[in-house]
Amino acid sequence: HEFDRAVALLCNPSLRITMIGGRFSHVLASYLDLHLRLMRPNTSVHSQHPDDDAIFIANLGRRDVCVFFDFRRYQKNTVDLAEAASARDAKVVLITDPWLSPVSFSADVVLPARVEAAGSFDSIVPATALAEALIAAVHSKLGASAEERMRVIEASYGDVLAD
Repeated sequence: HEFDRAVALLCNPSLRITMIGGRFSHVLASYLDLHLRLMRPNTSVHSQHPDDDAIFIANLGRRDVCVFFDFRRYQKNTVDLAEAASARDAKVVLITDPWLSPVSFSADVVLPARVEAAGSFDSIVPATALAEALIAAVHSKLGASAEERMRVIEASYGDVLAD
């Protein structure tokens, strides 16, 4: 149910989508955005620079969806940004670990992914798989409109789409 809610938000053309990540999870936010922008307009990645938060927050409203990637060793500025987004009536989607980031208190949709790995560092592989599942579901739901947009964009790159 949560996954389907996230896909519905990401497919709604009247909504602006912004991905937000932390020190390591910013890579996942960028990865999701790179795919979504091929399939639909109005997607972006929020800057990691805290000075950009005030203007970002001021521009948020009910037509915004903020997709947060936040994993343990949670960042206070990420939690604060999610609270501000929720207070401005933006929808908050959270991709997090099984222990649930404090962003979950502000989130409309929570998608946990396992992160346990050998050694001192958590793995982003399951969260990457979750992002890829979202990408595939958005592509499937948008169908022909995503395909046409991808053709136009990739033609300008000189790429050839495989059938």
